[in-house]
Amino acid sequence: APSMADVAAAKKELLLSNEQTQRLVEILRLRALDAGAAGAPARFVLGSFHGDTNGLATVPVLRALAKLAATPALAGHTLLFGLDANTYEARSAKTQHVLDFADAYGALGLTSCWGDRPDPHNHTTFNARTYLQPQLNKAVKLSDLAKPGVGDKNPKDFILFPKGSYALERTAKDNTGRGAYLEQTVFPTLAFPSDHALISTVLRPLARASA
Repeated sequence: APSMADVAAAKKELLLSNEQTQRLVEILRLRALDAGAAGAPARFVLGSFHGDTNGLATVPVLRALAKLAATPALAGHTLLFGLDANTYEARSAKTQHVLDFADAYGALGLTSCWGDRPDPHNHTTFNARTYLQPQLNKAVKLSDLAKPGVGDKNPKDFILFPKGSYALERTAKDNTGRGAYLEQTVFPTLAFPSDHALISTVLRPLARASA
């Protein structure tokens, strides 16, 4: 199996051959590991990424990581990619729309914990500023929370994996710390300190054709 040195070499090769993605790929954290199962080890490349505020770096980073995972040094490994994509429900030239992001990962042979076409209304963030902060022009009234475009209510968090390698069993999101998600509820809270929901998914390996 490839060592961490092999992964580093593949990463360096990609960076040298594609200067435009060099800065973006530098913030990826990559690991290769073996997980034995029934005498047949499964090999993975794990990637994580925190997108820029508008999400416009997400697709270039995704393409760069897919290219890296396809290098000879990582042959036989399965890419699993967890990310805060900073994708948005509403279309805007200034932000990354969630369905355009879905088109991008689909073109790479990937799918997501939310399927091939995620529901733009399936939010993993729901936060807004109160009046207990100095920028009162950005504060949101409780009565306005349900209005479109008020606060940050967007489908931002994903786990990506190859569509032909795994089937999606189930996905859950949590904004309580108790394994439950309360819709139309602002967070973080005193009990849940994150401004993004916790995402978990269960994947079932698909039978591979024998060589």
